[in-house]
Amino acid sequence: MKRNAFFQLVHRADGIYLKSYPAVDGGMPLKSDDILAYLNKKQYSEIDLSLVKKFVDAALQTSNVLVKILEETRLPENEYAMITADPGGYIAKLRLYPPSNEGKRLNLNDLLNLAAQNGIKYGIVEKNAEIALKGRLYCTDILLARAKMPVQGHDASIQYNFDANKTNTPKMSEDGSVNFHELDMIERVKEGQLLATLTPAVQGTDGTSVFGKPIKPAKVKNLVLKHGKHAHLSKDQLEMYSDVSGNVTLVNDTVFVSNVYEVPADVGPSTGNIDYDGSVEVKGNVLSGYTVKASGDIIVNGAVEGATLNAGGKIVLKRGIQGMGKGSMNADGDIISNFIESSNIISGGKVISDAIMHSDVIARDSILVHGKRGLIAGGRARSEIKIETKTAGSAMGTKTELEVGYDPSIIDRYHEIEKETASLIDEKEKIEQNINVLKKRLQAKGKLSEDKMNILKQNSLKIKEIDLQIEKYTSEYEALELELEKRVGGGRIIVEGIAYPGVKLTISNVVNYIHTETQHSAFVREGADIRTRSI
Repeated sequence: MKRNAFFQLVHRADGIYLKSYPAVDGGMPLKSDDILAYLNKKQYSEIDLSLVKKFVDAALQTSNVLVKILEETRLPENEYAMITADPGGYIAKLRLYPPSNEGKRLNLNDLLNLAAQNGIKYGIVEKNAEIALKGRLYCTDILLARAKMPVQGHDASIQYNFDANKTNTPKMSEDGSVNFHELDMIERVKEGQLLATLTPAVQGTDGTSVFGKPIKPAKVKNLVLKHGKHAHLSKDQLEMYSDVSGNVTLVNDTVFVSNVYEVPADVGPSTGNIDYDGSVEVKGNVLSGYTVKASGDIIVNGAVEGATLNAGGKIVLKRGIQGMGKGSMNADGDIISNFIESSNIISGGKVISDAIMHSDVIARDSILVHGKRGLIAGGRARSEIKIETKTAGSAMGTKTELEVGYDPSIIDRYHEIEKETASLIDEKEKIEQNINVLKKRLQAKGKLSEDKMNILKQNSLKIKEIDLQIEKYTSEYEALELELEKRVGGGRIIVEGIAYPGVKLTISNVVNYIHTETQHSAFVREGADIRTRSI
């Protein structure tokens, strides 16, 4: 039977000795820490530590070592049990130490009473305690009690009975061009269609620690079916149905169903601006100066000039946008356009185009510029995840900026707070100068006019308002810094063809410039540098 080595105190007329007993069948050898812990518990604080070390060293070399550690004599030591438990109360351990040569043995009742004194109230394994006592398993950790573990529950889940991730990639022709006339970006539904099914969360059940206290299961995630107009839930709130035939989108865990408003010709003088709670399809063009706003998707079969498009879903332009510096598109979902020129673009998803020229483009997801031209030239393109293009910049050295790795909206807000905070600090300094001037006049003359006193009070209140606003900005600024630190190192820029000199690359906060024509390359951040990889 495997047994650890152990020690025993031996009381003799001339003092107290330590006696060793060897390990059996591969048991653990004696350890100084174990002996010292026992002697400390028994208040043998005057022991010379070098004697204990001498004893252990000798015991490792031979069996039945006897070393005198104290000149005086004491009362015999009874068999000793050390009981420990982890803080969570998952298990409790028993470690026995032998009685001295004249000490008494413990029995099972003694152990159980000792366990109770140590707060062990549940899951005691009496059989293990009996084995430890009968087998004299000294200097050995024995499982004394085991907690009852909690039964874990299950998170709620939702199954959507429609394509919540409708393909965002246009079809490619054999020549590599994008066919913007064959897009199927809308997920259509019929009246009465089952949209979603909720499987409720199952709560777990408590366990019990060895201290008799409850061990809570992990919290489960509860969900509810959320929807906008034109949908309803069953009586038990577990199923969702469409009220109309139209299209369905999933935005931030909320299902939106809408019928589509069709504009048969151009958006212009004959229609005025469009503001629709649903999706809009324009059969013609959107002329300069007009706005199309939709809570769902916007599809334009013609071209967009210097107009404004705002969508709660996707924006799809089958011909493209020539913004003339005034055009803009903002969508919570993807923006897909044959070309983008001289426009400002903000997408909550991907931006997919055949060419982007002299535009400011922001995408929370990726910017993908493939197709026949596959060109990004001029302006600035920013993506949180990835930018892919065939060509970046131009042979003329057109200033082109490509940025990945951060959420552009976070970066913009980050710099906006910096500017606003600096402005507030300047304003505060000017007000403080005015306050100081008024206070000096008050000290010199002993009083101020009523108007001047009111100005002094108003300026003092304004300082407090500015300090409060700076404090709010500082808190938001620090939160944004933490968010940016989490995202350091992400993002890729892939140029399948040529990246021309003059292109500025930014990955996270690392900047690099293209100085010579670079072909078939992926740019990634490694530490504080941007590295080029062949593709």
